[in-house]
Amino acid sequence: MSKQRDAYVRKMKKQIDDLNADIDGLQKKSEKASKDMQAKYKEQIKKTRDAQKKLEKKMDEIEKAGEDAWEDLKDGVEHAWSAFTSSVNYFKSQFK
Repeated sequence: MSKQRDAYVRKMKKQIDDLNADIDGLQKKSEKASKDMQAKYKEQIKKTRDAQKKLEKKMDEIEKAGEDAWEDLKDGVEHAWSAFTSSVNYFKSQFK
C-alpha cells in the first residue's frame, strides 16, 4: 500500500472509530428514554449503522485497490463518509 493511501486509510479508520464511540454512547443514552423514544432511537441507530457498513465497504475497496485505482475510489469513500457523519450528527441532535 502506498504511503499516501496508507495514511488516508489510517485517518479514516480513526475517524470511524471515534464516531462509533459516539454512537455507542448515544445508544446507552437512548436506553434511558421513554418506550416511544426508544423505538425512534432504535430506527436511527439502524440507519446510522447501515451508513457505517456502506462506508466500511468502501474502505475495504480502497485497501484492496491497485495503486492507480484507489484515488478514483476515494470519492466514493468521501460520499459514504458524508452520509455516515450526517446520520451520526442527526442522531446526536435528537438528544439536545
